[in-house]
Amino acid sequence: MIDGIKDKQMVRWHNNRERGKASLWEITPHYAEKPEVEKERARFRKPIQAGVNLWQVTSGQQTHAINLEAYTYGCRKWDLSSIPCNHAISAINKAKRFPEDYVCNFFKKPFYLATYEPMIYPVPGEHDWTRTSGRDIEPSKFHVKKGRRKEKRIKGRFEVPKPKGSSRMATITCSNCGLQGHRYTNYKQKLRPELAMRKNKHMVN
Repeated sequence: MIDGIKDKQMVRWHNNRERGKASLWEITPHYAEKPEVEKERARFRKPIQAGVNLWQVTSGQQTHAINLEAYTYGCRKWDLSSIPCNHAISAINKAKRFPEDYVCNFFKKPFYLATYEPMIYPVPGEHDWTRTSGRDIEPSKFHVKKGRRKEKRIKGRFEVPKPKGSSRMATITCSNCGLQGHRYTNYKQKLRPELAMRKNKHMVN
């Protein structure tokens, strides 16, 4: 089992390493879509510059203070997620800068490549093992319990049972309009920002 896990991880890390090098995105795909959603909401915010890198953003009855140099925001949402929210993006756009530059480096391509940079080296088989003079370590004995072997697991107390006779085949639902029968890739009208970026292979315009 451990050998199988090692083989799967070795293949997975190599594929991620090669795909990462050949990819055209600068922010990992999952987190590249989040700023696109916030950009749409940023249009309804009103930023006012108070000083160098200091901004005041009004949203309805609420007012927030933003520091673009320290990457801080009044409600601490930016501090916690490390991705600029719609209030911060409104100030960044007003300052004629790019929101992608304010995304934490942890979500960018160099850190992604550094994750899979360590190599999982192949392990030789038993025929190449070095023989020692000591006794071989035998596996522990496994005692088979009496009685009929259980084939089904015990379900949880609050687990909802699956309907009988249900099919695995599901109807395709569009992520953009919510209607069934087609995918967002075949949708002819305008896509939501995060879906448009996903269709464009997460390349920032």
